Amino acid sequence: IKSRIHDVTAYIHNHYQEPLSLDFLADKFFLNKYYLSHQFKLHTGYTVVSYIQMTRISNAQYLLKNTDSKITEIAEKTGFLTFSQFNRVFKKSCGMPPTEYRRQKDNIFIF
Repeated sequence: IKSRIHDVTAYIHNHYQEPLSLDFLADKFFLNKYYLSHQFKLHTGYTVVSYIQMTRISNAQYLLKNTDSKITEIAEKTGFLTFSQFNRVFKKSCGMPPTEYRRQKDNIFIF
């Protein structure tokens, strides 16, 4: 199962811009969603949803610091369905809204 969890995490890293969910990933990898959920948490320490969000936020942090893209575009590029969802998850993860994060000069990646 360890290699299957690795395959799932690799898929998340390569497709974080796309709609992802526990149900989708379970179907994609031919696993029971409850089994996947339990094994994923056991092997990574994260729930599937929090891992997806962490991956998206990490990529958003990079884009905020290294591009001039609008924050709404970054939210869309990193797979968030709405700007408000992006803003809420980003603030919860990073302790500040994306606009403030971008303004800061020397950021350390949280993830």
